[in-house]
Amino acid sequence: MLPNTTPVRLSPADYEGIRLAVEAACADVGAVWQSIVLFGSRVDPDRKGGDIDLLISLDPTCGVDSYRLTQRLRLALEDQLGEQHVDIVIEDGRSMNPFLTVAKQQGVELWSKR
Repeated sequence: MLPNTTPVRLSPADYEGIRLAVEAACADVGAVWQSIVLFGSRVDPDRKGGDIDLLISLDPTCGVDSYRLTQRLRLALEDQLGEQHVDIVIEDGRSMNPFLTVAKQQGVELWSKR
């Protein structure tokens, strides 16, 4: 796993907490994550506030229930980060989410297993 060194508006604890939450949630539902991308206002160092927008790319061969993963991930993120507003987009190779293109174009990859 390689952490990204591009500056984003996350504390070191939040940065690591996101990875730990994704690993825990994926392990719980049998998913295999490939990358974690931060997008939205938190990638702009000149902005203030804002929620945490995450794109989690999965190994498409796992066939995991994305809804169940999203729910488990919300709980794991709350455990790691406390109460923060987090938007989650799952890329599982089976469905197209309108935010997927935006996230890929504007996002910063935080972690990758590729």
